[in-house]
Amino acid sequence: MPFNQTKDVLEQARKFHHKLSEFYEALRDSAEKERTRALLDYLSRHEQYLEDCLKEFMQEVSRNVADSYLQYGPDASTLRNIRDFKIKPSMEVEDVVAAAMHFDACLIKFYREMAEKTQNTKVREVFENLLVMEEHEQIELSKTTIELGLLDEQLVVDETI
Repeated sequence: MPFNQTKDVLEQARKFHHKLSEFYEALRDSAEKERTRALLDYLSRHEQYLEDCLKEFMQEVSRNVADSYLQYGPDASTLRNIRDFKIKPSMEVEDVVAAAMHFDACLIKFYREMAEKTQNTKVREVFENLLVMEEHEQIELSKTTIELGLLDEQLVVDETI
């Protein structure tokens, strides 16, 4: 197995947020419905914000932690290729929320996996903090879509289970 440094794994997560932002932006341009375009615009901006937060976080992590080697790197399939997720221009808001929840779940699984695999306490804390942040983001997405009246509350609750 390849030995990745913590900073490499964090960079992989940052790039995932960047790709998600671009993905939502591209979908926004092809979406037919105004509500869907509005949600995609929000998601694109939100992913850009998360990318920026992760970039800042990476700068604040101590050099010892960032340069720590991990015996086991992330499972390549955990952060699924965004292009494999097909959404058509006629998509509904529910389809967009399902995609967003799916990608959040991928990140949650990614951070949990990395926290469980590392033996270094400081590195584990980094991934546990990111895991908590991503779980919070998934809850916030649910709340935002409900507040905007985009989805029925029961549908969002069911998607997070």
